[in-house]
Amino acid sequence: MNKIIFILFIASCNPSFGQSHYPQIDFRNPLEFPMVLAGTFGELRTNHFHSGIDIKTKGKIGQLVHTAMEGYVSRIKISLWGYGKAIYINHPNGYTTVYAHLDKFNDKIENYLKKKQYEKESFEIQLFPNKDELTIEQNEIIALSGNSGGSSAPHLHFEIRDSQTEKTINPLLFGLKVPDDISPTFKGLRMVPFGKEAAINKIPVAQDIQTKKINKHLYVADRVEAIGKIGIQINTYDLLNNTPNKNGVYSIDMSVNGVTVYHHDLETFAFDESKYINLLIDYEHFAKYHNKYQKTYIEQPNRLSIYQTDENKGFIFINDQEDYHVEITIRDIAKNTTTIKIPITGNKVITPIIKENKRTPYFVDQNKYTVFKQGKSEIRFPKHTFFENVYIQYQYLNNKITVHQPKIPLNKNYTLTYFTDSLTTTQKKQIYFARKNKNTYNYINTNKKENKIYTNTKLLGDFYLKYDSISPVIYHPSFYENQNIRKHKTLSIFIKDNESAVKNYYATIDDRWVLMEYEPKKNKLSFDLSDLAVHKKNHVFKLKVQDVLGNTKTFVSKFFK
Repeated sequence: MNKIIFILFIASCNPSFGQSHYPQIDFRNPLEFPMVLAGTFGELRTNHFHSGIDIKTKGKIGQLVHTAMEGYVSRIKISLWGYGKAIYINHPNGYTTVYAHLDKFNDKIENYLKKKQYEKESFEIQLFPNKDELTIEQNEIIALSGNSGGSSAPHLHFEIRDSQTEKTINPLLFGLKVPDDISPTFKGLRMVPFGKEAAINKIPVAQDIQTKKINKHLYVADRVEAIGKIGIQINTYDLLNNTPNKNGVYSIDMSVNGVTVYHHDLETFAFDESKYINLLIDYEHFAKYHNKYQKTYIEQPNRLSIYQTDENKGFIFINDQEDYHVEITIRDIAKNTTTIKIPITGNKVITPIIKENKRTPYFVDQNKYTVFKQGKSEIRFPKHTFFENVYIQYQYLNNKITVHQPKIPLNKNYTLTYFTDSLTTTQKKQIYFARKNKNTYNYINTNKKENKIYTNTKLLGDFYLKYDSISPVIYHPSFYENQNIRKHKTLSIFIKDNESAVKNYYATIDDRWVLMEYEPKKNKLSFDLSDLAVHKKNHVFKLKVQDVLGNTKTFVSKFFK
């Protein structure tokens, strides 16, 4: 029986196992040229896994985007950040494809979208068309690629999801081809002792382990002396042909004396799992050094579904005077491999060291609702805000509130409050929370009640109390007063807020709301003049911009068309 279980476990760790059930010829490349990737599925991003693949568009906006398969539009979402302009298409084979950071849609979709935007008088919108409203044919051009939303360069973000479960699946498991004959890159190895009876090279602290490169596929570590419960971490990324981008690897396996004890792969995951990425990596090490070391062991709060492990969850228990041969294999989805061999010998000698006392007056039991107050500030931690019990630092001084250091991952939001009962009415209107980035202060979402402001956040570190009494700025209109713009295709103008942030804007022509697309990365508003249905010579353009503190600015100008 144990032998059967072991064989099944090894089979599940095989990189080809479980992939054949995905259709291999249903989906086409959504672009008209071979795919070159800027990002892979499951790549380690800040606080989340990358949920699709990023396909390069030759550095350009406006490449033709085809549907990967026939179907119908099930969702359209337009947002200033995140996916920007995105479309979701349901297909008859039970999957949904997602296309994000687009520039514009085809005429059929664009007309449907614009009609809804004018009805709601909003550029940002989310729509769920009926099954028969926007049918899509095989190979139909659905959009032009872009750089909208949170994108930092032109590309197409492409996903494949299970239509019923909404779980996202690696698109490269569906027969889509990307040239790749390069083995994953190995950058570093760390070992971590757990408990009072554990040590690495006689010292009870985590350590970097030196390795030697034998060839492009194999590294061998210096012999390690260890004792007790230990965990191993690796720093790795993957390169593909024709691009310098450092992408995520597909799978990591670890064996001890020939027996597989750990495996994870990035075949599929649910979106509500993504936060556990901060337990897959050594979060504290990343916060300090900005290197992402992936653990080959699973700690108790981690609920990712990407794992298969033995009963010890990937932890290795080292006995005195015994030898262990550890082997870690890193694979990309094209099955290129890199292997690290680690010889370990048990040595019970532990050299004590004086550890920093991390206890403070502020202890958070993860299973209890916890409230701390200091001066006019307060922090409230709901149950399970942290993944484990923790002592935190907390200080309020000179309009700065420090809530620990940003080196602990959080499971959910907590509430930071500042009581404003001693402020004037004007000060209450102007105050907000900010975070400091070098020499600038960035507004973070601030809610207000009569005698307090508060924010719900997963951020730790320093929060600053700032005041904003300055109105937004409206500048560089693309036309001047009383100009004839008959030959213009668009009307554009720029807006920004130098203190806090723009909250909303409202534009009219001849007192009728008009759709102005907002590109916040450029501070730019644009209006398509073909939308101007009123046929008359003189027009009045009005724009009102409001920041998050209620400061407003209005611009009025006339033009001819």
